[in-house]
Amino acid sequence: MWKKYTGIIIISIVSSKLSAVTNTNGYFETQLNQFHSSIGNVPGNKSFAELFFDTHKKLGDKKVGFENRFTVAGRVNDQSLIMYSLQEAYLGYHFNLQTSLKVGRIILPWSEVDSVWGFGKVNNRRNFNFFDPQHEGLIGVHLEHKSGSGIRYRAFVSGLYVPETNPKLDINNSKKTISSRHPWADVPASKADVQGTIMPIRYDVDYPSVTDVIYRYSVGANIGYESEHWSMDNFIIRKPENQISADVEVNVDFISQVVNASVTPSFYYHDVYGSTLVYKNLKTRMYLSGMAIRPNTYPDVNEEATRYTEIKSKKRREDYVGGGISQVSTNYAYGLNYVARLSPYDRLSDELSVDPRWNQTINLFGKRKMNDKWSISGDVKFDMLTFDRLLMMRVDYSVTKTFRLLAGVQMIGTPDDGKSYWSAYTNNDSIYGGLRYAYE
Repeated sequence: MWKKYTGIIIISIVSSKLSAVTNTNGYFETQLNQFHSSIGNVPGNKSFAELFFDTHKKLGDKKVGFENRFTVAGRVNDQSLIMYSLQEAYLGYHFNLQTSLKVGRIILPWSEVDSVWGFGKVNNRRNFNFFDPQHEGLIGVHLEHKSGSGIRYRAFVSGLYVPETNPKLDINNSKKTISSRHPWADVPASKADVQGTIMPIRYDVDYPSVTDVIYRYSVGANIGYESEHWSMDNFIIRKPENQISADVEVNVDFISQVVNASVTPSFYYHDVYGSTLVYKNLKTRMYLSGMAIRPNTYPDVNEEATRYTEIKSKKRREDYVGGGISQVSTNYAYGLNYVARLSPYDRLSDELSVDPRWNQTINLFGKRKMNDKWSISGDVKFDMLTFDRLLMMRVDYSVTKTFRLLAGVQMIGTPDDGKSYWSAYTNNDSIYGGLRYAYE
């Protein structure tokens, strides 16, 4: 999807002595999602307050020197759940125009299809809202070198792993329950039908220590080409999956009529590789991008455990190809994206694995600034295989230079049989209104 046009004020402070440029922007926003009583009536999805801050110091026309970036966001919803996201936080150094090094949390711009469609295979996702998942970077060291011929080399290495922190699950080992105050969380079942008898499920989660989680490696390489109008990336990276999986064992106590589920969080590696070709000319941008995901391990999954708990942890290979075209100017942005899943997926044979997020999907988006006060935007996605539909429409009105009124709708449509990735979230619609204060 195109870069988010949120109407944030951006300022540039240019130092004539150092030729450095600092872009700083941010906002505070409150939003009520239930303007209609029958829409948005999901705990955690009724209202929220959100804070965003981004500062980026670039070199400007300098050849040598430091750069840095710090991007953070936070949200609290109507269930008092605090979400946070450190999207980027790095220190970089440019040795010259050709070579640079970054250390910290960095978003890798390596795969367009992963970025546009929110698969979350390369970078982490912020996941405050699945309509707009956005990205979080990976922690590590990123080295880039550009040759005079336009060939570009990139490498990433890390010994630290931080999985996606949203949506958060609330694990209560004393009560043996797993719940969530996040409307987009995939919460395990609390009851199970065992031979015609409905039994409660008691969960025992054996979570590892922090050190056992974070000390995991990632290593990746990218070779590409860059010119005035063209750019290309070809990459491969081995890294832990961005989301933690769960190994589950169940034991049915027929005397007490309860299902005991033992859950062990597991950290699986996968290889992700792909290519992206981009053409840019004035206001027009086109891309073609493909990505393949290969799990390093295909664990045995207990079919009975999945049926009772609804926790799906089977691994499968995935292949996607996508493309798009867009035009962007000061007053408008619009475009078209398409993605197709090339890897096979059959619900009957793959029922122990998570449904694909997108299969054969077209996306139309647009934003138009009508005048100094009004702007409108829209985004629609339609999966031609599963008939999933996502619709976003919004109107912005600038009361002052810093205050803005927001109003819009977010709607999910899913197939009647309830068998798709988005079926679990079909009630997370909203008709909303909000107020945003943008600051410098």
